[in-house]
Amino acid sequence: MRNPLTIALIAVAFSAAAFVSSCSASTRTAPAPAFGGVHVDDLTSAERADLDRYLHGFPSPCKDITVPLGECIDRNLACKACRPAAEFVADAIRSGRSRDQIKAAYLARFDPGLVRSIDTTGAPFIGPPNAPVTIVEFADFQCPSCAMSVDILDRLVSGYAPHVRAFFKHYPLHYHTQADYASRAAVAAMRQNKFWEMHHLMFRNRTALQPEDIDRYASSLNLDMARFKADVLSPEVKQYVDRDRSHGDELHVRGTPTVFINGREFSFELFDFGGNDLLDWVELEIELATGRKPTRPPAPSDETPKVSQQGAGE
Repeated sequence: MRNPLTIALIAVAFSAAAFVSSCSASTRTAPAPAFGGVHVDDLTSAERADLDRYLHGFPSPCKDITVPLGECIDRNLACKACRPAAEFVADAIRSGRSRDQIKAAYLARFDPGLVRSIDTTGAPFIGPPNAPVTIVEFADFQCPSCAMSVDILDRLVSGYAPHVRAFFKHYPLHYHTQADYASRAAVAAMRQNKFWEMHHLMFRNRTALQPEDIDRYASSLNLDMARFKADVLSPEVKQYVDRDRSHGDELHVRGTPTVFINGREFSFELFDFGGNDLLDWVELEIELATGRKPTRPPAPSDETPKVSQQGAGE
């Protein structure tokens, strides 16, 4: 039988243990929120808190799923883009972007309200007609950035075949004095099934687009020159170019090149056109459409130029 002193010491010990346990419980960090399979192991606790706030503040990428992104993941709702969108936010946090930058980039890439309907009736395109990824470029033949985008789009179509097609729409800028004539020449060449040949020739020679230069390019393509010259000056061809430009105005095209991927404008201010941002964008569109992530094509041997947008109001 224990004496009273022993019992008292045991009671004190239990009280102390209970006090320590209570203090530990009050200072223990709350468990990190669940992120639905999104990789967060390398994020700090503060970054995880930011991610949780974004996931429950950003809309889901699917217009028929009207809940926050985090809830879409937690409830495993039928929006295949939710988890990739969350991964996008986590990657943006890793890159050190500010909160305003992350919000702007997320909405530009995933806000379902920003997807536009683009009329491509009669527009020339490369790639298979049933490709799940449709790229539409509004461009100007005198625009230096448009000239740099030619190889980028060609590589996308060939490197991700048969999943990508690219349309061309005319948007000659008013201060490029030869751009409208060049657009009409491209349409005239299209009437003889030589649009892309003329397109590439004029972009390779964008500083030499006087009518006599363009006639020389047309002749090198063995076009019927009498028909070509008549078409360039015809009201039907002018109407075709004007219609493209008007459609661009309706879509709030602000400069060239302006690129839409499956109806969503690719922001040159927020993303790198020609770099990994563009490839990631296209690959996700392919994955969402086919259920499989495509193999990334080899990088070109030469460095991809930085493509910026030339403003319509400059």
